[in-house]
Amino acid sequence: MRYMGWESAGTRDITDIFASNGYTTICPDFFLGKEPWKPNNHWHDFADWLKERDPMKVDKTTAVFMKCLKEKYKAMKIGVVGFSWGGMAVHHLMLKNPELKAGISDYGIIRDSEDRYNLLNPTFFIFGGNDHTISPEQVTLLERKLKDYCTVDYKIKVYPGQVHGFAQCKPEDMKPKDVPFMEEARMDMIDWLNRYIMF
Repeated sequence: MRYMGWESAGTRDITDIFASNGYTTICPDFFLGKEPWKPNNHWHDFADWLKERDPMKVDKTTAVFMKCLKEKYKAMKIGVVGFSWGGMAVHHLMLKNPELKAGISDYGIIRDSEDRYNLLNPTFFIFGGNDHTISPEQVTLLERKLKDYCTVDYKIKVYPGQVHGFAQCKPEDMKPKDVPFMEEARMDMIDWLNRYIMF
């Protein structure tokens, strides 16, 4: 079962995949009607765009959807998955919300806080090896700091040669050599949720 608020086709496709694997899924509009980032926007404008859409100010909206899942669908375990900006939001939520039993942050990390490694529940970080927004050094630092400070299960996986957003792409929009990595990332996400949410 799925419920949509967000209009991104790639994210909606992923939501359908989770729903087809037995999950009740909600794809909320965390931007609350504000314009999303578009691929043809200029990166020098990103900081200004982000000021109006802080991924660390999602707690109230998250609480609304969690309440719905608990009360209407009797959800006992709730997980959260996010992509890019949503990946940053997931990272934040997994540091702040102990009710979220698992998180998946696809190509999004919090960079500007020293208190970003004490995850409360299991979190899976997915990155593309050729991501223009997250450098290999940032992934290495995250891995090192989580090893030093994190006391719950976590996983970091870098998919070789993949770009930012690869796990959300439709197969027909990808080079044939990249499709297996997209499929692998999607199966890895389902496996993570099955491990901590379903069973």
